[in-house]
Amino acid sequence: MGERGWLSLFWPKKYGGQSRSYVDYIIFSEEVARRGSPGYNPIAVKMLAPTLIDYGTEEQRERHLKPIARGEEFWCEGFSEPEAGSDLASLQTKAIKDGSHFIINGQKSWSTFANYSDWCCLLARSDPHARRSKGLSFFLVDLSTPGVSVRPISNLAGEPSFCEIFFDDARIPGENIVGKENEGWPVAQALLGHERTSIEFVAMVQSVIEGVVKCLKTTSRMPSVPSRHLLARLAIETEVGRLINYRVAWLRDKGMATDWYAAMAKLYSTELFKRAAGAAMQLLGPYAQLDERENIAPVQGWIEHMYLVSFGATIAAGTSEIQKNIIALAGLGLPRQ
Repeated sequence: MGERGWLSLFWPKKYGGQSRSYVDYIIFSEEVARRGSPGYNPIAVKMLAPTLIDYGTEEQRERHLKPIARGEEFWCEGFSEPEAGSDLASLQTKAIKDGSHFIINGQKSWSTFANYSDWCCLLARSDPHARRSKGLSFFLVDLSTPGVSVRPISNLAGEPSFCEIFFDDARIPGENIVGKENEGWPVAQALLGHERTSIEFVAMVQSVIEGVVKCLKTTSRMPSVPSRHLLARLAIETEVGRLINYRVAWLRDKGMATDWYAAMAKLYSTELFKRAAGAAMQLLGPYAQLDERENIAPVQGWIEHMYLVSFGATIAAGTSEIQKNIIALAGLGLPRQ
């Protein structure tokens, strides 16, 4: 994918991209997810890279964007902590300035792909006296730095892709801050905004529907009317999800604000993914509980896998409740309590 320039379709050409539209990139992401293609690193390609283009220094862009575009540099996200998930502004990982460096101590949780990653985009508290989102800085951290260690955590589907990252007096150069010191919150929010465009979940629902229909067609028992209606409703909802995500991409190409539209896309897409996976389990019966190790598992065990990972999809990048808050406040203009 990197050799063909597919990972960086929408980046400027001078950073290794093709200067294509974001709609082109959404088409690419949809096709990859729908077909279950061996994946790419969305944290680097979809989230960090456009954040660096907007907030990074020229040295940071030159150092990281071209290796990411070539598929040579793998990244994870260091945001959540044991006591700071949805309330991200309460994070406690500390970055204390020491000359031209920062000494980082703390722990991050649910850092997907950290066990495979070379680098981590880290949010840490660099001003211990500031409250909440004030006094946070956004760092680029080489995971081979002394004092940084990674421990995999198996998720509900048995995959070791969730991880904890521990920082024990890790010494990070000051030039690795993205944006200004103590002003990392807007940078982090920009990265999360890029993450919330969620066409991948809609595409996986499409693949679920196609797999269930194929299985039902190969059985001698015709699906019931309620089953047919359930699949029809999911097909309609999938098309709605596609249009919401493509609208976010279109708005972005027009240079318009997408924050609450992206929250809407993330909320709708992941909740649809969870409903569709549950419906597939219901429609295919006990066999749907078999995983890929069983040769009689429907759709090579894909249904069971997606059902298990669907719950986490509504939590990562901000829970469904967080997305509703963004829509209510930023989109509808409702006052904070």
